[in-house]
Amino acid sequence: MKNKVGAIITAIVMVILGVVAIDLFLGPRLRESYRLERFKEVTEDTFPNLGQRCAYIESRSSDENKIGTVSVAAIEVFGAQDLSLYCENVCDWMERCLSQVPYDEAPWLYREMGIKMSEETIPFDLTPYVGETFDRKGLYKGLYDTIDARFVGEGWSQNDEDYKGLAFVEEPQETDPYYATIEPDCTYTTKDGVEYRLIPIDRAAGSSFYMMVKTSDGGKTCSLVNEDPFIGCGGQAQWITFIDDTELGFTCLSYSGGDEGYLFRTEDGGKTYTQINYPSAKVTFSDGSIYNPYVIPEKVWREDGKIYMLVGQSPYSGDYYNEELEKHPSGLYVSEDDGIIFEYVGEQ
Repeated sequence: MKNKVGAIITAIVMVILGVVAIDLFLGPRLRESYRLERFKEVTEDTFPNLGQRCAYIESRSSDENKIGTVSVAAIEVFGAQDLSLYCENVCDWMERCLSQVPYDEAPWLYREMGIKMSEETIPFDLTPYVGETFDRKGLYKGLYDTIDARFVGEGWSQNDEDYKGLAFVEEPQETDPYYATIEPDCTYTTKDGVEYRLIPIDRAAGSSFYMMVKTSDGGKTCSLVNEDPFIGCGGQAQWITFIDDTELGFTCLSYSGGDEGYLFRTEDGGKTYTQINYPSAKVTFSDGSIYNPYVIPEKVWREDGKIYMLVGQSPYSGDYYNEELEKHPSGLYVSEDDGIIFEYVGEQ
């Protein structure tokens, strides 16, 4: 009987020692693996729910933990006009991550993130803002300044005569006659009576998708100019213009329910467009926070050899008021390279 009791006690002791051994050798690795997976889950749950934003998670080697790997998230930014929303989204995401995986439990998770801009991913150091305390304002400003600086660069100039004048030329392929019956959301008509139309041809999740056509007979027949002028983006077409009836033109597409706006530029009469970003106005509030109130391009024009652009606030959330001007102002921008690079001039 004593031998049986002794054997049972020995077995229990061996189990306990085994559990302790597993915890000593495998416990840290298991706990770190759990924290890593939790971090990834929070990231994937957060995006793309915030503003339809995407996160790209990359695994890298790490000598700071037992598992030898770490995940770095690159969060996509849509453009300079997305800056305020982007910075808020990233700060919200970081707060969620820290609430689920505290910094002191896995500091190696909070060394770096990526800012994904088009085909480029910029590494961003998180360590100045994430530690014993979370510096949300500091992170917001650091992100804002880093991204805004990327939208300023060297452009190039062309003379007015370098752009051909707009003229109605029949395209090899006519559009479906049905498109001539669609009411355009915005139009531009040259002095010679050629009308360019942005017509909605599809709608999804509250956004319209467009085709550009042109007509010289009041819409009885239409010719295709561009089957996807906004390069896959959906929203609400606001306006279209061509500078002095040349092939240099601009158009605006609002999105996020009209709270934000994209600017697109063409130099071949609308056959191809590229998205143009412009720098933030950087309005600073009394609490030190900054944002760009000018998010909806309103019009673009040429004056004294330069391209000017007026950008307004959101009609729904734009509440920035200038006491000196005694109104809700717009932002004035200027370009010396025909609208490729814009500089902020001031409010008006």
